[in-house]
Amino acid sequence: MSAGFSLRYFSPAAPLRAWVSSYYLFEVERPHMTDTLRAELPQVRFMWRGSGCFRYGHGVEVPMPRAALCGATSVAVQFDANGPLSIFGAGLLPAGWAALLGAGASEFANSLTDLEDVAGVAARRALDRMGEARSPREIVAAADAFFLLLSLQAKSPPLWFTRATDSWLAGSIDPDVNLLIEATGMSARQVERLALRVYGASPKLLSRKYRALQAAVRLGLNPDAGWESAAGGVFYDQSHFIREFKTFVGMTPSQFVAKDSPWLARLTIAKRQQLSTMPKLNMVS
Repeated sequence: MSAGFSLRYFSPAAPLRAWVSSYYLFEVERPHMTDTLRAELPQVRFMWRGSGCFRYGHGVEVPMPRAALCGATSVAVQFDANGPLSIFGAGLLPAGWAALLGAGASEFANSLTDLEDVAGVAARRALDRMGEARSPREIVAAADAFFLLLSLQAKSPPLWFTRATDSWLAGSIDPDVNLLIEATGMSARQVERLALRVYGASPKLLSRKYRALQAAVRLGLNPDAGWESAAGGVFYDQSHFIREFKTFVGMTPSQFVAKDSPWLARLTIAKRQQLSTMPKLNMVS
């Protein structure tokens, strides 16, 4: 238990690792909690204890279904929950979204959908198995079974595009859209259309998102170095850095590194439990 919560990471079954980035089990015993979630990859979340709701940006509260499909986000999201709380989550890589779901990612971006509406009764069965599980191993087995069942009807994702785009996003502290266009050999319009369908955002927005998220990771791992070190010289000035940081992380840099910040606790846990199977893109989303 750290900072009032327990967080553990797990690797998906080997056949799923090109599509599912990692699993995590998040548990809180308090009667109420409020958290801020950074902009992130799409998530599948199962909640068998507690209740909660999401607020995207400054929008209205959206209740979280027991089994939820959370689209890719380009803003920080507030999560309010009544506990005790148990949530099992899985991050969907862009290739996984295209293969397992197939729908346009931009249609689900910054929104919450009942997973049963997308995956049918299999979602309910997985949730029931997790609620009845006697150990984390059994919870992971239920998740593997769910995603392996989805994979039986998987579509062929545009791997050439996701590999190029993942590498572009994770390989630079300031991804240049022109380099992605050059790497794919497509026109700017074609790249944007495909990015919206698979990643849920335009290349320009993806570049801003991952630039800010990588800065947050640098700041969290070395807070004493200050904002200039974390910014890496890729923001115009301090006010630009703070504005972008707040958009995608949901708080100012000083709030992010404040004493007893749950963000620092989570970064420490993630670094300690870092999985050898975890894709590089997942480290910043």
